[in-house]
Amino acid sequence: MNLRQLEVFLAVANSGSFSRAAEEVLLTQSTVSQHVAALESELGVRLFDRTGRGAELTDGGQLFLRHARRVLAECDDLRQSLARFRGMEDLQLSVGASNIPANYLIPGLLPTLAARHPGIVLSVHAGGSREVIDWLRAGQVALAVVGDRYDDEAVTYRPLLTDTLLLVVGRGHPWQERAAAGLEELAATPLVVRETGSGSGRSTEEALQRAGLDPARMRIVARLGSNEAVKQAVINGFGAAFLSSLSIQRELAHGEMAVVPIAGVTIERRFWLAVRRDRTLSPAAQALVRLVKERYGESLSSAGAPPEIPTPGRPT
Repeated sequence: MNLRQLEVFLAVANSGSFSRAAEEVLLTQSTVSQHVAALESELGVRLFDRTGRGAELTDGGQLFLRHARRVLAECDDLRQSLARFRGMEDLQLSVGASNIPANYLIPGLLPTLAARHPGIVLSVHAGGSREVIDWLRAGQVALAVVGDRYDDEAVTYRPLLTDTLLLVVGRGHPWQERAAAGLEELAATPLVVRETGSGSGRSTEEALQRAGLDPARMRIVARLGSNEAVKQAVINGFGAAFLSSLSIQRELAHGEMAVVPIAGVTIERRFWLAVRRDRTLSPAAQALVRLVKERYGESLSSAGAPPEIPTPGRPT
């Protein structure tokens, strides 16, 4: 049984005639008869009574007609849905992002995305970098923007912009007017940090370790689950914190925070665009990838760049 046979059957049922059905479906009458005979043979049921008045549906034919109409209607819906998919109309696009990209990078893309592709509805799922990559591997999100990359053959990473983590304090902190602080002073001052395993926390610890300060010596007074929570703690006078430069521009401009450089320490990390290596990106996902790379992509030498994100039809 195939769709063409169903279309021929429906034409005969609607017209009540093999000859008129043949004209409608642009086949010979004998070919129409062969299609109907093949269906009857496969089903073991006579679908039409051939009479002098034409072709009349049997009771079995009536039952088959109801189902055939539903099947063909679903096929039409499928074709229309795929046409909307290709044209990026009424599409839900799920994206995973770690804390900083979810709050400070992706929202900045929304006006341009809406202007270029108004049919795309973006759903952003925020979590830790490892959690987001797990969602990507499981197919729960189409792509991801994260602050860490992992040794994972199933995922391809593309470098985006580099972020700087800055030590900041709130109004009234003893270091508010300090031009700089040393590592030993940093070890003694109360610090608010992200939860264990966060990308920003790992980048901070690695940089301080390289500078000669054992992270175990730091005086941590709170571990909070988001960048915003850490920022609010600092603004309210509770300790100092290393925060993304992308996330504190407004607070610095309004004098709610001050940056305190640590002598000899620069903490940087890169954000990455990640996709599953074996997944063909939808047109909507490809559109978002282009926009992310256009806004935040960094040019690297071909020798140092990771593999490009695969595109449909091109081997990786």
